[in-house]
Amino acid sequence: MEGIELRKAMEEARELVGARLAKVHQVGGAFFLRVFRPSGALAIDLGGKAFHRTALRPPAPPAPPPFCQLLRKLAGQPLIAIDQAGLDRVVRLRFPEADLVLDLRPRLGNLFYLGRDGRVASFRDGDLQPVEFMSEGDPLHGLGPELRRAAAALGHAPSDAELAVFAGDLLARPPAGYLYQTERGILVSFFPRPDLGEARFSFPTFWQALDRALEDRLATAVAKERRDQVERAIRRRKRALAALREAEREAIRWPELKAKADLILTRLSEIPPGIPEVEVDGFDGQPVRLVLDPTLPPLAYAQAQYRKAGKLRRRLEHIPNRRRALEQELARLEDLASLLATRPELVPYLEEDLAALGDPRVEPTPNKAEAPTQPREFLIDGFTVIVGRSARENDHLVRTARPDDIWLHARGVPGAHVLVRSGGRPVPEAVLRRAAELAAWHSRARGERKAEVSYTEARYLRKPKGAPAGAVTVRTENVIVVPGEKGP
Repeated sequence: MEGIELRKAMEEARELVGARLAKVHQVGGAFFLRVFRPSGALAIDLGGKAFHRTALRPPAPPAPPPFCQLLRKLAGQPLIAIDQAGLDRVVRLRFPEADLVLDLRPRLGNLFYLGRDGRVASFRDGDLQPVEFMSEGDPLHGLGPELRRAAAALGHAPSDAELAVFAGDLLARPPAGYLYQTERGILVSFFPRPDLGEARFSFPTFWQALDRALEDRLATAVAKERRDQVERAIRRRKRALAALREAEREAIRWPELKAKADLILTRLSEIPPGIPEVEVDGFDGQPVRLVLDPTLPPLAYAQAQYRKAGKLRRRLEHIPNRRRALEQELARLEDLASLLATRPELVPYLEEDLAALGDPRVEPTPNKAEAPTQPREFLIDGFTVIVGRSARENDHLVRTARPDDIWLHARGVPGAHVLVRSGGRPVPEAVLRRAAELAAWHSRARGERKAEVSYTEARYLRKPKGAPAGAVTVRTENVIVVPGEKGP
């Protein structure tokens, strides 16, 4: 974020000034400071070099890292103020016992804890360079390379005077949210950027657009971790198939072992004990050299060969089923690996698939007593439409649905549970179709020209006993076909 962008994000975040800090979570290089009265949260995104209000609740590790534990010492304290150092890329969050200073100036952003007791700590190594929080700052100083690039879209290299006017216009503009897909990746703006083409998404607030970018980035990081796990599982299955082929090569020899034991019993009187090998006439009259175990009597050795032949025969009978199961698991894993590489935003909906494949690195479903996260809500023609963003949120939606609410889910693919709160009213066709489009968008069917979406009243849903989070059975359903290309 550049200085003016940071100022706009702060304007939206200042609504939470005065609220008491409830909890701090850390997910990678992002910190989430949750407050209550008024309810809300702030995101300090060091990886994306951003600060903004947020509605995200990504899963956090069960044990907070050391710096996060330090920030949690501020729990219960009110947020006194949010300040910016002029129009520089430095923000200060003031609490009674400490200041948190977000410095986005270095190549890697840093977060500092400055305690009133003199304690100083930072997320990354480095010292906080002196800044002045009481100055208004030069508007030109708030224009970084990206905003100057937007100014250059005027058609010529703007003069300092034109840049000053441009900066003043931006500072006076109420922030909105626009998300663009560029060659450099996702770019978020608080004002329209015709120089970047048509916005991929637009939002009523700047922080909602920043949330979307942060959500995608966190999902990409988690997807990479999960993809590494899946690729390890793929290698294990391939090793198991190779071992199975070797076992099969050995098992198909069981008739030879049985025939050898038959011949030993038939020629038992001709085989003296304690010799390593012997030549006898075969059943066809031709000489056959038999390798023996000199530590066993010929009879005992023949019986051992019968037992081994029986064991290999039984193994050979089970090999096709085992091979078929491994090949099916391998196909599912390779499909998951491809999906994780191309559709990282679907990670929360794939945990059930990953856990079903027996990967011990996949975290178990959280305890039901743990507070659920908040699904995404939309207001469509007076109806509240709720979209789950993980298996856990899907589970919460099903458990809290009223019998006449409308439940939707993309048919036959991983994805979000979508709930239309009917309030006892008939749901219009337009609302149903829009909810179905959201269900298709938040599923593996995203981007498809046509996507089938199942829908039914929540009264017809059942959660099987012991089923993983988000898994339901549907007693009766209808199907609607919508484009999978229409997002929020």
